[in-house]
Amino acid sequence: MNTSVFKGSATAIITPMNMDGSISYKKMEELLEYQISHHTNAIVVAGTTGESACLSDEEHLRLIQFTCRIVNGRIPVIAGAGSNNTSHAQLLCKNAQNEELLEIPNVTAVKEASGNFSQLAKITSRYRDRLDIYCGNDDQAVSALALGAKGVISVLSNICPDAVSELCCAYFNGDVTKSEQIQLHYEALLESLTSDINPVPVKTAMNMMRLSVGPCRLPLCPMDDFAAQQLKNCLKLYHLLSE
Repeated sequence: MNTSVFKGSATAIITPMNMDGSISYKKMEELLEYQISHHTNAIVVAGTTGESACLSDEEHLRLIQFTCRIVNGRIPVIAGAGSNNTSHAQLLCKNAQNEELLEIPNVTAVKEASGNFSQLAKITSRYRDRLDIYCGNDDQAVSALALGAKGVISVLSNICPDAVSELCCAYFNGDVTKSEQIQLHYEALLESLTSDINPVPVKTAMNMMRLSVGPCRLPLCPMDDFAAQQLKNCLKLYHLLSE
């Protein structure tokens, strides 16, 4: 098969917004530079974590173009191409019934986020030589790597890019114990980051960390006060808030 798109950690990057709801390209540039300087191996832009469902087609394409221009080939950029359009989804399903996805030349990898390890093992055993697998759940990264995943597409790495990169590097270098320790260390934070609809918690966390990434767009709503306080307490436990 072709060379893997990436190996290690890819950040499913958020889309920063100005207070008026427009995309903050200045902040996006800052976030991209931060990710690259903190050892992230790839960027996934305009995906679910990037509020793709809330972007116009024009914004979606411009955001991808902007990201590619700023990254400038330093690491791979993976462009989100999902849709909530029902008729489009029906078309995709109909096409999927008529052909094998692996017969399409540019289908080289799959993001596995079902949480079903039996399914992951089945995909790996059947298509290992034709298809790369990437874990889509931070809290299952080590287990997925053990079953043949080439890396993780991470929400956590928006705020802890070095940790996710280190987890993957440790595993690939044979230090499974260290990789497991990193995974377990961040368990409480991962739970907090999934306490509401993605990307509401991670964006809230980044704003608490004074990264000023702005609000989510409607219909995504702010976290309620109790949940937000729980998240803030968790960030304090991990020493991620400035005093």
